Amino acid sequence: MKKNWKIWDQETKYGDTFFERATGKLPEMESSKAIAKRIKKYVKKNDSILDIGCGGGHYLVSIDKALEVNFSYTGVDATPYYIEKAKEAFCSDNSPRNPYRTSTEFIVGDIFNIPLKDNHSDVVACSNVLLHLPSVEKPIRELIRVSKKYVIIRALIGNTAFRIKHIKEPEKYNEDGEPENFYFFNIYSEKYIAELLGRIQGVKSFSLEKDRDFNPDNIGAKEYRESKKEIPFNVTTIVNGMQINNYIIQPWQFLVIEKKA
Repeated sequence: MKKNWKIWDQETKYGDTFFERATGKLPEMESSKAIAKRIKKYVKKNDSILDIGCGGGHYLVSIDKALEVNFSYTGVDATPYYIEKAKEAFCSDNSPRNPYRTSTEFIVGDIFNIPLKDNHSDVVACSNVLLHLPSVEKPIRELIRVSKKYVIIRALIGNTAFRIKHIKEPEKYNEDGEPENFYFFNIYSEKYIAELLGRIQGVKSFSLEKDRDFNPDNIGAKEYRESKKEIPFNVTTIVNGMQINNYIIQPWQFLVIEKKA
């Protein structure tokens, strides 16, 4: 498959938003706080955390606030611009230093082939990434491979599956009617995820938990309207207590995988 779905390499405005969150110019995402809360449940003293799809380092802000034990952190993202911004936010002389964070590293890497050894980190986190990929079996296998103990994933997982392409403006289609300017917004079924994990060696157990851990007042375009900034193309809003992206109801869930010792 052509990688025309990887619009992130050209979407610098989105990376700049991550950077503003990482540096405190914009508030933390509710999803960032929620996954940090779950990471806290599984991280022990001196554990290592691997954050796949780390963006501009904005998840680390929430992790720093949540954890009160020493830990090391490695962030990986496939978009070089995001890693540049993450290093600027956390690895420069003026970067914030958390007393519990013993080391910090950011590297460029593809979730389909994570450039790290087996059992690299105690806890591997991956938030808001799988939905944007053309397939998830290889990425999930990679997340499990580089984990020693636990994998924590936030993804769109519901009762049924949908393959969705969000077509960006200006709309472009090839002669077969397929979009040329899009990103994936896929929803996977609980049944498929269970079947997939059942085929992967090394999985001891897994659990699914619906993500209801958010403050509706902190989700949406309000912060952008108040600052008169351009609203990013995929900002989530709340309608009748449900998270909505454009026309799509988002069945966010946390998938926690425990690896065999």
